[in-house]
Amino acid sequence: MNTLATLTPRLAVLAGLVERHPELPAPNVEICSVFTDRITMAFHDRPGAFRQWLTALGIAQHTVEGRAGGNTTWLTVLHEVDGITLKLTSYTRLAATVETGGEG
Repeated sequence: MNTLATLTPRLAVLAGLVERHPELPAPNVEICSVFTDRITMAFHDRPGAFRQWLTALGIAQHTVEGRAGGNTTWLTVLHEVDGITLKLTSYTRLAATVETGGEG
């Protein structure tokens, strides 16, 4: 059974990221009771914010996986920090990509 105590390692990683990188854009953060070793972070129509996180965490571009469907593209990468997996995903409407040249 999950308890509030099971959140502690993930909250500690999140707090550590805030302490080390307070300048990073805030993503949508999800801490789920199913994946107890994961923090999911989503960036909606802000590919530039996603790239800032990749750079700050030292994540190689070639490890990012991409997909497209309908009018949305998304990029996803998994990265481990202190035993917790960060799942970072960037969702971008294709119209937004065309309008902004991919900047966000």
